[in-house]
Amino acid sequence: MTTVFIVIWCAYTAHALCRNACARNVPAFPGHVLQFILLAIAIWWAARSGLLSRALWSPVDIALGLALGHFLFAMSLMITHQHAGDVARHLVDLRGIGAFMKQSPELVFRFAGVCIIEELVYRAAAQDILTNALGRPVPAILLTAVSFCILHQHFFKNGRLCAFEFFLFSLAIGMVYYYTYSLTIVTLAHLARNVESAYLEYCVLLEEDNEPEQAMRILKKQHASSAAEFP
Repeated sequence: MTTVFIVIWCAYTAHALCRNACARNVPAFPGHVLQFILLAIAIWWAARSGLLSRALWSPVDIALGLALGHFLFAMSLMITHQHAGDVARHLVDLRGIGAFMKQSPELVFRFAGVCIIEELVYRAAAQDILTNALGRPVPAILLTAVSFCILHQHFFKNGRLCAFEFFLFSLAIGMVYYYTYSLTIVTLAHLARNVESAYLEYCVLLEEDNEPEQAMRILKKQHASSAAEFP
């Protein structure tokens, strides 16, 4: 089963690379089919590995995941925006982030679905399987991070600095998973990053003189893709 997963995962990554980097009119449907198969195997692997236990609901892991995601996103802002004042304001703007989540629960649930699928496939399954196959965690974390970046269209379109930041985030999530073996922590850290990134996009739309309702409609349209992030 692990060999099947690796083969399909490689095909999935190649398909994402063609869609996101090669500027070709590659249909999304094969990617969705491959993703469904990978997810099914990933759920089987996670259950077999004991990851889908009551520990998923650990309050400590939930708190650590959200705090880690908030911290990692702040570090991301330092790399991409390089303005300590903006980063500090974002770090303490918990009320604004909370209000944004309350205003757009469907967007948060959409992000949550994406994060659960991606962390199951990439960390719970791919990274574990590669670590077992290669016998060492470092190349497994690196390969998983590279494949994870290839999946995301913005990795190719937002410039080298943003691509570098996202690669570091992928590495960080991989290392956290390796040392904690907690699917909850990495999934919630991933979710916090996605939500806070969308919140900043929303703030920019408001600064461009959009009404709150209009800004939210634009944001939801921008993030209307399905579970796979590359289409």
